[in-house]
Amino acid sequence: MAGRMWLWCDGQEDDAAALSTRLGIPLCQTGEVGPSGQDAVFVWGSSRLPERWSALLSGRGPEAGEAAGLPWLLNANAARVAAMGPERLQRELEAAGLHAGGAAETGRLYRVAVGEGEPLLAHRIRSESWRKGMLAGSLASAIEEGGAGLPPSASTDSGGLPGSMPGFHAGANAGPAGLWRYAEDPAMRRSVRAALRAAYELGLDAAEVLVRAADGGRASIAGIRLPGCRRFLLAGEGKLAEAAAVPEAAAGLWSFLCSRIQGLLDASAQQDGPGIRIGADPEFVILRPDGKIHSASHLGGLSSPVGSDVLLTGRQIRQPVGELRPEPSATAQGLAENIRLLLLRASRRGASKPGMRLLAGAMPLPGLPLGGHVHLSGLPLTSRLLRVLDSYAAFPMALAEDPRGRARRPRYGTLGDSRPQPHGGFEYRTLPSWLVSPAAARYALAVSMLAAEESSRLNYLPSMDGRYVKAYYEGDKETLRECLPALRTALEKVPAYSRHQAWLEPFLDAVGSGASWDESRDLRIRWGIPVPEPISPT
Repeated sequence: MAGRMWLWCDGQEDDAAALSTRLGIPLCQTGEVGPSGQDAVFVWGSSRLPERWSALLSGRGPEAGEAAGLPWLLNANAARVAAMGPERLQRELEAAGLHAGGAAETGRLYRVAVGEGEPLLAHRIRSESWRKGMLAGSLASAIEEGGAGLPPSASTDSGGLPGSMPGFHAGANAGPAGLWRYAEDPAMRRSVRAALRAAYELGLDAAEVLVRAADGGRASIAGIRLPGCRRFLLAGEGKLAEAAAVPEAAAGLWSFLCSRIQGLLDASAQQDGPGIRIGADPEFVILRPDGKIHSASHLGGLSSPVGSDVLLTGRQIRQPVGELRPEPSATAQGLAENIRLLLLRASRRGASKPGMRLLAGAMPLPGLPLGGHVHLSGLPLTSRLLRVLDSYAAFPMALAEDPRGRARRPRYGTLGDSRPQPHGGFEYRTLPSWLVSPAAARYALAVSMLAAEESSRLNYLPSMDGRYVKAYYEGDKETLRECLPALRTALEKVPAYSRHQAWLEPFLDAVGSGASWDESRDLRIRWGIPVPEPISPT
């Protein structure tokens, strides 16, 4: 049976019943009854969560280890974000590798409404001085009516924004997915990407984001506004006159999001598909005896099972990184077998001479980050699933990293990094190359499969806690390790745990004791793959 959408207000709305009607979803009165673990709740404005939900989310209380009971909370971090001052908001965004402080910078200003990982609305905002100079023109008249180039329905949902410029609006299209990627304005594309990341890093699923796009190509977060709130929370020092003039987005914009979430809930309930399948494309590098990189170009084509990845350096195309592309499988075990067969092939083709090494991990060589992307299909991609993968896959992997791997973040390895795939599934791109050891590979594949199977039951989400997110990006293993006991307890409570236990526990035991992998060691030794011996002089 499919779940349903609910609204949680916590007294933040004068007429919550009317808002419920406008959004088209029922109002949750107390948070104690109504929504189940299969449902989703839209946390409106800066509402605080009921204590029971907060306890389950943070691994506290007698029910913290239960495998059911917590609905999918959209904007669970709303109250936390609302309490941030400008400096703290800027620090948190910059810790995740984003530029922030656009309120005090110059450049084009864009307003992006974000909903569940996609833009709902995006347009440029002109300055007050520009608009005063255009009042007599026909363009100014169109702008005052709600935004040149926007569909008629957008004038309501955009709040009739004075100074808005041509953009797009999700309500006028078949859906928002991918629209922004084809926007003619490169600055808008950069701004949308930055807005999506900013919302996700703050633990938000719905927000309006102001982004300053500088002429040099940098997109800087200027402010964040929660649904139902009148003012933007500015990032960093400075004032932003345009922010005060931006009307609040109408409920119609967020009702579109509610409909989309309901569609995801319906899709999650369907069991007539082929089932969940898992794939991967982990990377590795071949090192010559003299310590230089051996090109992976000869391993195979750019789409062959054993091949290479392209790196553009200046005007030169290089292929320094090898990549395995095994056949997907219905089980983590089946995929792991396919990976080992391809590793044997890669060893024979690319590292058959004595003294050569196959390396993996996060950054085995300075300036060369490697990824262990995991592909999942047969289920919808949701922010809930991504946060489960961040918590149960990315955090433990960060605990096992070689110290040199810390340099991979935040340019790579950002939380929630994902990409839709042509096969209908998606690619989770946050993890480093777990080819570094069989134990790491088994854990990465097994926990990804478990997350796909049990995302609605894994209540504890340390990736929603700013303290642990900060520790992840800074490489603070001591702090990050504090979430491990509650994380293990939550894993052990879900029904599918017993099927994956043998592949999960050894790795969790190791990272719990402080062990880490060595990225300088030939990975073939751990995988039991023969390593050519040096030829002894006769």
